[in-house]
Amino acid sequence: MTLRAIIMSAAALGVITTGAVPAAGAASAGDSAGAARTAGCLGVQVLTFTRSQAAAALRYWTPARMKAVKGFDQAALSKLDHFRRQSAGAGPTSAARCVSVAALSRAAPGTAPRAAPSTTASSGYPTIGKLTFSADGVLSLNCTATVINGTAARNNNELIVTAAHCIEGTANGVPYTSTHIAFSPMWHSNQNPFGTWTVRKIILDSGWMKCVIPLVDCSTNPLYDYAVIVLNPRKGKGIGAVTGSDGWHVNQPNIVKNVAIAGIPATSSDTLISVANTATVTEAGHPYRKATTPGLTDGSSGGPWLQNFSTRTGRGVLLGDTGGYQQGGPSSGSPSYADYWTSKFSALVKAAVSYEG
Repeated sequence: MTLRAIIMSAAALGVITTGAVPAAGAASAGDSAGAARTAGCLGVQVLTFTRSQAAAALRYWTPARMKAVKGFDQAALSKLDHFRRQSAGAGPTSAARCVSVAALSRAAPGTAPRAAPSTTASSGYPTIGKLTFSADGVLSLNCTATVINGTAARNNNELIVTAAHCIEGTANGVPYTSTHIAFSPMWHSNQNPFGTWTVRKIILDSGWMKCVIPLVDCSTNPLYDYAVIVLNPRKGKGIGAVTGSDGWHVNQPNIVKNVAIAGIPATSSDTLISVANTATVTEAGHPYRKATTPGLTDGSSGGPWLQNFSTRTGRGVLLGDTGGYQQGGPSSGSPSYADYWTSKFSALVKAAVSYEG
C-alpha cells in the first residue's frame, strides 16, 4: 500500500470558544447503562453481540460494500428516516456494570518518530485498521480503530479502541446504534491482509449518553467519546497475536510533541499519518487535545494518537483517539481533537480485559 504521510510540526495552541457540541453517541438502550458513579467506581455500559450478529456482519461486508462505505458523517446521520430504523432486538443488548477506577497504564516499547517525506511507500501498519458499521442498519459508515494492549501481563490481546460516536450516538436527539460492526486491520486498496474481525463486547463510559425521554430527547457528553471493543478470535487466535498491539498511556502532559495521528478517511485507499505537536485546549472548562491534521477527513474518527511511533515497527503508545470535541474535528479534516485520557479510560480497558478469552 502507499502511505501518504502528512508531516507538520505546528503546535496547536489557544482556547476553543464555548459553543454547541454536535450530538454524538447514544444507544437505543438509552440510559440503561447508568450505573451509579460512586467514589472509586466507574459506571460502564456493556454492549453484547451474539454469534449470529457477528456472522451477519461478515456476510454484510462484501468487497463492494467495503469499497463504497462513507466516512462517519453526523450530517448524513441526521437525515436518517426514523421510520426505517432497525427494530428493537436487532442491535446488541445493553447492560450496566461498575468497575473500580485505578491508575493503570500500559506502555509498549517504541522509538522516536523519524523524519519522512510527504509521501512514503509502506506495506502498512497492522495494528491500525478500518472499522466499518451500519448505523441503525441503514447507513454504512467507517471509522478507524487500533489494536491495544490490555491491563494484565498476560491476556489474549483481543482489544481495539475507537470513538464512542462510531458505536452509538444521537441524530437530532434521536439515538442510533451501530450494527454489522467489523474491523479490518491494515486495510488498504480494499484489501484485508489480516482478515475481517467481528465484535463480542463493547465497553463505554456510562456518562457518554443520557436520555431525558428515551428514544426522543437524548444527548451525549464529548468527554467520554471513546470505546474499548473485545473482538471475537479468528482461527483460535486473538487479534493481538496476529497483528501485534500498541501500548497506551493516561494522564500525559498537556503539550506532547511529535505525535503520530492516524486515520483512514473514506476517500482514501490507505492510512494517513499526520505528525504534529499537540496541545491541550479548554472547552467549557474541560480539556481536549488538539492538533493540525490536514487530510484526516470523515472516517478518521477513532484513529490513534501515538507517542514514540516508529515507522519501522509500526508500533507506538496511544495517548488518545480522534473524538471528543466536535466529534474529533470538522469534516474538512483539520484540526483534530481527542479526549484527555485519565484513569477512567484505564477502568474501561480493565473491564474489557475481563471479557477476553
